[in-house]
Amino acid sequence: MIRTQVAIVLSLFAGVALAAQSDGAKPTFEALDKNSDGKVSLNEAADNDSLFVAFKSLDTNKDGVLSREEFAAYQRDKPPA
Repeated sequence: MIRTQVAIVLSLFAGVALAAQSDGAKPTFEALDKNSDGKVSLNEAADNDSLFVAFKSLDTNKDGVLSREEFAAYQRDKPPA
């Protein structure tokens, strides 16, 4: 009985997480900057498919990370989902 309840709750949480990802909302810099170092690395960008694909072109100074300014260009130029 308890396992069934836990499975139902976990399924609900998974559904909410998927809905949040597919609602077209753009990720925030803070959400992607997992280690709070003020930069988004390629590994951190891997959590977002479109950002990961665009990473090299967004990294205009080619230092291997996205600054807030470089990330802002992604936020500004990315079409809504």
